[in-house]
Amino acid sequence: MRRSAAQLLVLAIASAAASTMLVPGPVTHAAAATGAASRPPAPVVVAIDPGHGGAPNPADPAQPFDPGAIGVNGVEEKDVTLDVGLRLRTLLQADLVQVAMTRTTDTGPTVDQREQVAVDAHASVFVSIHCNSYTGTGPSGSLVLYPDALGMPLAQALSDALAAGLSSDGIADDGIQLRDNWWTHAPMPTSTVEIAYLSNPREAALLATESFRQLAAAAIRDGIERFDPQIAQRKAAILAWRRAHPSAPVRTPAPRPHRAPARQLTNTPAVPGFVPWLVLLTLCAAAVSLRRQLATALMSALQALPLNHRALHRAAARRRRKRLREQSLLRRTSSPLQRRSVYDDLSF
Repeated sequence: MRRSAAQLLVLAIASAAASTMLVPGPVTHAAAATGAASRPPAPVVVAIDPGHGGAPNPADPAQPFDPGAIGVNGVEEKDVTLDVGLRLRTLLQADLVQVAMTRTTDTGPTVDQREQVAVDAHASVFVSIHCNSYTGTGPSGSLVLYPDALGMPLAQALSDALAAGLSSDGIADDGIQLRDNWWTHAPMPTSTVEIAYLSNPREAALLATESFRQLAAAAIRDGIERFDPQIAQRKAAILAWRRAHPSAPVRTPAPRPHRAPARQLTNTPAVPGFVPWLVLLTLCAAAVSLRRQLATALMSALQALPLNHRALHRAAARRRRKRLREQSLLRRTSSPLQRRSVYDDLSF
């Protein structure tokens, strides 16, 4: 009885002390507001990856280079993707977006290096630009690949924009497709745009023209901005700040992580430093007094777990067989004109 009474006393005291967390404290937002007003809002950051890249180096024959697919007209995929990527950067910058490019020249970064560019820039989205290819000349159209559920809405927005922007040139909309062995480490929404087929003579001829590349860049820009409405909101905020500070120099603010805005509280509660310790003490006392009930509940939960090792092994074997089938299909359908790509090293 004495131990139970002591435990109840500890619980009561700790609970009463923890209730002080609800008492509002003084609000000191003036300095923070003044500091925020002195800086322009940070722009949204978008990472753009022009696929493939690199050239042979006679001084280093072992150095890898990756032209990507080579069109029936001799156009190399790496040149198309870089040109479209640079045009896309210009369009996004006109909307006050900060663009992080994985390459701006004829270089061939690794897959990990490309992903790291997006991560280091705190990009809100990551879009990789490619051209499609096939063993025959028949397949045509635009396609968008996505690696996971996080990238699926971005892929759909890009696909819809490509369908609207490229339909005047007769580019069919092939929709979106899951490709879960690409960009497996990118933490932001990610998609790969396959603009059109270099193996198709008509589409290869279009991909060789500046006008079509500009249309493709504009369509990708539209898809990104439809997916992320904060781009337009941030642009309006930056322009409003510039109107309010006409004498301030125009500079590109350092990127900050792009997250949904937190709720604005009008009154911030003051939390004494000893409160967390009292809360911890409350939890410890509760665990001691209810240790038998907790142990019983834990044992019941463990017994209820479906620990079927054979089923887990069978599921893993099915996944391995599926990956092997996909690899075999890719090897059978890859164009003989396409050299080894850094994207071949993406882990399944």
